[in-house]
Amino acid sequence: MLKTQIIKTLAAHPSLGGQDIQKKVAQMSGERYSIQGVYKDLRKLQKEGVIFKLRKKYSLRLPWVLEYIEQADAMADTYLERPSLPTLFPSKGQKTIWHFTDLLKMNDFWSHLLLLLLQQSKDKTLLGYNPHPWFHLVQTKQEEQYIHALRRTSSKLRLIVGGNTYLDKWTEKFLDKRVVSHSFAKSSFHTERAIYFNVIDDYVITVKLDPHIAQEIDRIYADTKSMDDLDLLSVLRLFRQKTKVRMWLEQNPAKAKGFRTKFKKFWGTDF
Repeated sequence: MLKTQIIKTLAAHPSLGGQDIQKKVAQMSGERYSIQGVYKDLRKLQKEGVIFKLRKKYSLRLPWVLEYIEQADAMADTYLERPSLPTLFPSKGQKTIWHFTDLLKMNDFWSHLLLLLLQQSKDKTLLGYNPHPWFHLVQTKQEEQYIHALRRTSSKLRLIVGGNTYLDKWTEKFLDKRVVSHSFAKSSFHTERAIYFNVIDDYVITVKLDPHIAQEIDRIYADTKSMDDLDLLSVLRLFRQKTKVRMWLEQNPAKAKGFRTKFKKFWGTDF
């Protein structure tokens, strides 16, 4: 099938023009396809969200590649040691810790955990600090689903972003204003570059990335002034490499109150 051959070609040789794709497909498959047929299937793949076109060159879309890899990984290594559901939420003064070697698997569980906490919350208010909202960049579809889920649960998110770059602001298109209030202004959390956290009622979720990964994310966000500058292959390599990530959930009323006080001071209002 020509579409499959095009995907295989772009997986091995990113950023090719239509005629180059035609030649590479012939070399790799031994089959000859007309240039009209190649362009027809390229348009179909664009419509399906598999590839994108930039300056007459075609490449695979990063979100599609990551989703494809995740499907393959589903039957591979176990990245998460997860306790059974009854022990998921710690008792007062206790902490539950998870260890990950895959950022994307971690993010999937993170969203799941937040929604579980919001379902049992009476207040339905989620506070969050992210040095950079990279998950919208590499897991666009999942993050859109997450924002929609917040709306369905009648939840509100107050989000402080620790960056003010092009890519940070690019995230705004995914943030439903009916659900999310966000700010790129400098906060008391600004120096935290590897720590992400959320507060829901008396629960605090903390995510700690490997410092090297956090530095690489900072670099990518600082260097990218437009989508033309974004090196998709470098981003893919960064977020697919094995790493060490810790996430912990604690029921700590005093710590949660301290975070809420800082958020109220930042926003200048109660909530």
